[in-house]
Amino acid sequence: MENETGLKIFFWIVTAIMLFSVITVLLVMVLYNKRTYRMKQKESEILLKATLEAERQERKRIAADLHDDISGNLNALQNLVTILYDKQQDPFNKEILYETSSMLSNTLKSVQNISYNLMPPMLESYGLIPTLKSYFKRIEKLHTIEVIQKYQTEDMPISSSDAYELYRTIQELTTNMIKHGKSDRIILSVSSENKTLLFEICDNGHSFDFYRSSKETTGMGLKNIASRILNANAKLKQFPVEKGNKIQIFLDININRE
Repeated sequence: MENETGLKIFFWIVTAIMLFSVITVLLVMVLYNKRTYRMKQKESEILLKATLEAERQERKRIAADLHDDISGNLNALQNLVTILYDKQQDPFNKEILYETSSMLSNTLKSVQNISYNLMPPMLESYGLIPTLKSYFKRIEKLHTIEVIQKYQTEDMPISSSDAYELYRTIQELTTNMIKHGKSDRIILSVSSENKTLLFEICDNGHSFDFYRSSKETTGMGLKNIASRILNANAKLKQFPVEKGNKIQIFLDININRE
């Protein structure tokens, strides 16, 4: 009887030890997987930041080259054509020079637009809000669209890199609303509350599900928005509305990085 009781106790002790060992192994595996996931996530975030920063610097360089070199050369060439046009007496030659000048003027405008879209010159010099005002002023000229801007704050205590990511995000959303949503009215409001900046953009075009579209689309526009939001440590939320779209971007100033 005592032997049987002893065997039972031994059995339960061994079972408890084995169970404890299994649980320990499982916990170690879970902790290891979590640590590995965090390391991979951190590596992905570092890679993303490096990629976006490299893109920003390259855009800045190309925009400067377009503005300083190509635009300068086109301006000089147009001035030369204008001088030749004024001195030319033959009507046929004057017509050719006039058409050449018009083509140069259109090309110069295209180069300036490309340079501006790559890197707005105002962004680093004057900040995000003046750049947004300038951008939407250009949008209204280029498209038949009404843009309403509401700025409850113009104090943007954020880094130039985060300002760039926010600008590009709003630019991508606006382009999507105009090109795919066929919007003719966009409202942008910027406010600040409790150390949080809030950017809200609404339109009256075709509705779309941002998160589903960003996963399903083959284009890079919406995917780039998600990457930029992550890089700026911001949050993007979409709210259901009867018509169009309503998207808010939240940026916590407390965690902003210089």
